[in-house]
Amino acid sequence: MGSGKHFACAALALALSGPSQADAAGMRLLGRYDGNGRGVEIGADAVHIAIPLDARACHGPGRRVTLYLRGLRADEGPHPGYRVLLVRRGARASGEPVGEFNFYGIGPGVRRDASFDLAPELLASRREPCIVRLLLQAAGPVANAGRAAMDSMEIWRE
Repeated sequence: MGSGKHFACAALALALSGPSQADAAGMRLLGRYDGNGRGVEIGADAVHIAIPLDARACHGPGRRVTLYLRGLRADEGPHPGYRVLLVRRGARASGEPVGEFNFYGIGPGVRRDASFDLAPELLASRREPCIVRLLLQAAGPVANAGRAAMDSMEIWRE
């Protein structure tokens, strides 16, 4: 997991859920981050994610926007919950809450997805380059936390 802050480019849309319907008709992938095939490790340190989006995403009409966390996985160790925060350009606060996820029921050999609805105005108000910045932050004790990760982060739009 390492110390310090982790920076990566990624895609967004999250809320704890079962199998995702993101690829259903009418949805379009705007951006994705998968750590160049390595995934995204989550630990005690906050994880900063910057997801570049398709440039057309910034100028389209407002419709449903969803952030997906794909393939959440963890070892058998204890795991805190995590907050997902949207970091706006020039903001002084750590970010606006998007949602929270945890690893309840997830252990070796088990993967789950999480998804969060985002305000359509999120994209309409973006300037070039069109990038969504997120912060994943532990919401509980991390002293003895096990290893956790996800396959990718994706942002979809209806």
